[in-house]
Amino acid sequence: TPLIMQSTLKLISYLALALTIIPAILFLTDILELSDVKLAMIAGMVLWFVSAPFSQKRQNAELIHEQTRDNL
Repeated sequence: TPLIMQSTLKLISYLALALTIIPAILFLTDILELSDVKLAMIAGMVLWFVSAPFSQKRQNAELIHEQTRDNL
């Protein structure tokens, strides 16, 4: 299950990043209104700040394990 959880957190992080980039592009092409862009970008920011630390913490733990060869 840790692998599934890690994959899910990465997917959520990537979707959150997309929610901060894609609405801005859609606004520039006059597809979205400013209020919709703000809402999408706030949702993306919140998702990113919730999901990214967990996936980064796991990656840092694996790096330490590889460098020191100790059991964590």
